[in-house]
Amino acid sequence: MTVLAVLPASASIASAQLHALGDDFVLASWESDGPEPSGRVVPTLDGEEVRPPYTTLSVRTSWGGQRVLSILRAPRTSGAPVRFVAQSRVVAEVLAEPQVPDPDPAFLLGSLDAPSRLRVVRFLFDFARSTPALRSDAGFAAVCRRMVLELSPTPSPLVARALATDELLLCGGSLSSGFGEVTGAVIITAGAVGPSPFEVCIGSALDRRGRAAMSLLVDKALCAPGNLLVVLGRNGLACRAFSAVAPNLPSLTERLSTRRDTPLELRQYILNALARRGRSDATAAAAVRELQVLAPLPKRQVADAKRSIGAALDLAVPTGDGGLFLAGWVHDPHGLSGGLTVHTPFGGERRLEILEHRFPREDVAKLFGTAPSTDRSGFVAYLPGAPEPAAALQVHAELRLGSGGSIRLVPPLRPLSPADARAAVLGSLPPQHATPLVLETVIAPAVAPLHAAHMASRGEPETVTFGRGPETPAVSVVIPLYKALEFLRFQLSSFATDPGMAGAELIFVLDSPEQRDELVHMLHGFHALYGLPMRVLVQPANYGYSAANNAGVAASTGRTLLFLNSDVIPDQPGWLPVLLAALERALGIGAVGPKLLFDDDSLQHAGLYFDRDVRGRWYNHHFFKGLPRDFLPARRERSVPGVTGACLMMTRETFDAVGGFCEDYVIGDYEDSDLCLRIRKAGLDIRYVPSVELYHLERRSISRHQGYTRGVASEYNGWLHARRWAAMMEELAARDWSALAPPPALEDSLMRPLSAGAPTDTALPTALPTALPVAVPGKSRLFGRANRNRS
Repeated sequence: MTVLAVLPASASIASAQLHALGDDFVLASWESDGPEPSGRVVPTLDGEEVRPPYTTLSVRTSWGGQRVLSILRAPRTSGAPVRFVAQSRVVAEVLAEPQVPDPDPAFLLGSLDAPSRLRVVRFLFDFARSTPALRSDAGFAAVCRRMVLELSPTPSPLVARALATDELLLCGGSLSSGFGEVTGAVIITAGAVGPSPFEVCIGSALDRRGRAAMSLLVDKALCAPGNLLVVLGRNGLACRAFSAVAPNLPSLTERLSTRRDTPLELRQYILNALARRGRSDATAAAAVRELQVLAPLPKRQVADAKRSIGAALDLAVPTGDGGLFLAGWVHDPHGLSGGLTVHTPFGGERRLEILEHRFPREDVAKLFGTAPSTDRSGFVAYLPGAPEPAAALQVHAELRLGSGGSIRLVPPLRPLSPADARAAVLGSLPPQHATPLVLETVIAPAVAPLHAAHMASRGEPETVTFGRGPETPAVSVVIPLYKALEFLRFQLSSFATDPGMAGAELIFVLDSPEQRDELVHMLHGFHALYGLPMRVLVQPANYGYSAANNAGVAASTGRTLLFLNSDVIPDQPGWLPVLLAALERALGIGAVGPKLLFDDDSLQHAGLYFDRDVRGRWYNHHFFKGLPRDFLPARRERSVPGVTGACLMMTRETFDAVGGFCEDYVIGDYEDSDLCLRIRKAGLDIRYVPSVELYHLERRSISRHQGYTRGVASEYNGWLHARRWAAMMEELAARDWSALAPPPALEDSLMRPLSAGAPTDTALPTALPTALPVAVPGKSRLFGRANRNRS
């Protein structure tokens, strides 16, 4: 304790009175006709400062004096002098008594004007807010109740309107239009005083009596009859009494669904409050999502050909990391609009001053009768921002007008799953308008977090086993499946009749789980027919080509990995040992790939290279694509920049060293070239093996994915690929790959395709010292059609 040295008492010392504030605190009050005490007023007991907490308030009375109130811990020593010291002078004193009377509200609030009365009540509430023991003191709660009812003897009712969750109610009442700004809300129960768990929502519209609607989300346990809600404002105080909760209250979803006139500020208040509670309450978190999904705002747009301005928000996707993607159109030939303001359901606001990325919309041009060639009404935009307290599924917006008015726009609900939202973003822009700038500043910032959220939702795949595979397979064959199952009978029949496949481990990874029963039934029949052991991993959802391959590798046991598309059919048996021998022929080989043919026997793939298009964008290309099967340069084994993932072999050691397939690409494109570039970055070679020929009915699976074919996924993947690998692709494109062809002496043995009678275990030469002429990208016209994407 601090011992205070004070000046002797004088006639100016006021006589104080003590009033009980529950069990542990008292309220001292005294009157003074002098000025308000300057400096801090310190209560002392026997000359020592009392133990905190304590606080003092001084208010002016109607007769011009000061009424001073001080809250302190109750003295435990009867008859001891309690003195109040300001600037080393005793300003008031009282003797501690064993029994302290309860305060008289009429006495404490008498002779005070309305603002001073409000200050006294707020003084009690503010001290309780910082003193947990006082908040749960029934005696203090009773004092607060009497003080409030002194100011508001007949509180208006506060009625429960709807059930937000099992534990939360939406209650409603009203406030006078002149109440002013609300600064706080307190709930007084029979045994406690505390701040309302949620702030009060005051509507902006007035009813016929000139009153504003007041709403409060509150715990059901606090809604007992007799409990009081005290609303504090800068200009006054309002008291409301909780009414008995009616049975069979509607749910909040039902109320919002049937009352389409629910004000936006109330909807925003409810969602924001539930989102805050949802951080620790799973039921409240679920309610936030359910309200948005089951009671969405109706879509609003202006699409009237008779009006001089029209607009719509077709898509608004909050991306989960604070970003917001927008797509829509604005028809404004007279320049009436001045930007877009977007409001999120939790109170966030974004402003878009300029619609920068515009493109034609044939439907809008037709609606307003404008020439499609001049229409630029469509737009996409990305607005960064801070993360919301919960997932925002729908926003609303105003198209601002130069006069200060606005046109309200409401887009449909955001697609619920991250995968669907990602597809919607990618499908919002015609591919020909996906410039590098749009991809970098609009598409990528939206797609990346949505894709990451989708990939993070993965569960473990289901495993279905047919037969018993080899215990120590030399090669694990991983075959991703999506939609296209019709080629499996050809592929499996070739495997079953090929002695070279006897020691291979077969793993199918199904990325379209809705086909699970169909595939299992099909493979069950093939296993019964051929006795071929195999496993199927059924992914919980479609996570793309890379994830399917990585899952297959995780379940495999072979020391060598072969990634094979389901639409790749071997031309002859014995191909797998030859491809394996080419991989193991020399140290430093990271991956090998075979010759792939179209079904008309023309070349589909003889190695992969990188080149730019006329606009300078990097694409993947296949050597000699479309040329005859026996085109001489395609019959020479050589190093190549990369090989297609349609048939790619590498060791598990290499796969692990380079990190496997990158899962940042959407659905399936560029993952194989990304893997090849990481192999080359690790200093390893990649070889094309023409002695192995397989048919590839390319892109049969990806062409069935609407989320890929109806948007800019390929352009996004190409942009991402080039952003990471442009420097290495530039370096690889500058190399003369013809210098890496085999010498003439080895040509016959290396370029001869497999035949039915050809041996499959012949050791192949490892030295490739000299070169044969071969067409090089950019130096010859002996190449086939460019393939923009992964095969």
